[in-house]
Amino acid sequence: MKQETMASAVILAGGKSTRMGENKAFLRFDGHTLIEREIKTLKRVFPEVIIAGDPELYKGLADRVVQDIIPGAGPLGGIQAGLTCAANDVVFVAACDLPYVDGEMAVFIAEKTRGFDAAVPCIGGRLQPLFAAYRKTCLGPVNRYLESGGRRVVSFLGEVRVRYLTELDLAALPQYRRVFVNVNTPRDVERLHQGISAAVPAVGVVGPSRAGKTTLIEGLLKELSAAGYRVATLKHTGHEVKDVPGKDTERFARAGAVKTALVGPGGFYQFQREEPRLGLLLGILEEDVDLILVEGYKYASLPKLRLMHGGEQGREAEIDDWTVAIVSAAPTSVLEHILPEYVRCFTRDEVPQISAFLIDRFLGEGGRNC
Repeated sequence: MKQETMASAVILAGGKSTRMGENKAFLRFDGHTLIEREIKTLKRVFPEVIIAGDPELYKGLADRVVQDIIPGAGPLGGIQAGLTCAANDVVFVAACDLPYVDGEMAVFIAEKTRGFDAAVPCIGGRLQPLFAAYRKTCLGPVNRYLESGGRRVVSFLGEVRVRYLTELDLAALPQYRRVFVNVNTPRDVERLHQGISAAVPAVGVVGPSRAGKTTLIEGLLKELSAAGYRVATLKHTGHEVKDVPGKDTERFARAGAVKTALVGPGGFYQFQREEPRLGLLLGILEEDVDLILVEGYKYASLPKLRLMHGGEQGREAEIDDWTVAIVSAAPTSVLEHILPEYVRCFTRDEVPQISAFLIDRFLGEGGRNC
């Protein structure tokens, strides 16, 4: 059943997609372009859907297509155009590169503008102004800021009344973190097509058998936990995972159940005939954690810590574009000359240093602003 809210929706599609190398709005996912998916989703819940972008490029895709009033003003220019042209006082804004836009969440955010000029999610300490709602009362501060040459989307928020929505506000909405996953590079697209879209960082730990992967993860868990981070782990095995013979769930499987699950005070256990997709597993684990460490999945599109035996060289270690660091028994000076510049190098006893690297690279405070 269609449940409309009296607000307009604006999709920001005026970017140059420099890092992607092609227009992100027309990337295909699950048989449709990203912008088609967003239009369809938002049209179910908003009476008016506007695209802020090139009228010729997006002609006929939405109720209206509007150009930026100030060319080259970036996303804030699109917000200005949307606020100026929208038929409704409240305008929900979404970037065009969000594969998992959720209509229920969009309406929820739009309705939180009641008594405020804007409602902006703040997840993990980071503002999400491109999946947020603004009233036309924001237009004056936006105009003044743009006319002064400013371009940062969040800079005008200090002049208006903002309702910041945190994890506590959004917790009742299913997989709310995933909504903020966007695609900026071809690597992001690769992950998207593999079903990997964890809304929290996921880092693989890979290497030869008996290289010390589990020991390294144990050490990192102690360091990261002591630093106040909540970490989940996922281990892949080549051995068949079986239920206990005679247990109720095993009996259900023998009777024909495709999937069985057991839940109780000790956790949730699921058994099924086929191995689940990595993306699905990461989606389950991402709730209420800061980082997921994944042991195995050698060829998955995840940033990886790659363990090496002492005698290995770069070729044997299979260093690829997803390798962010090498962990080796050999001194780092032996390896540094054969590694690409973007790959860090550690020895196995440098667990505190590796933990600090993960915090800086994936969990750091940079960009936290609420």
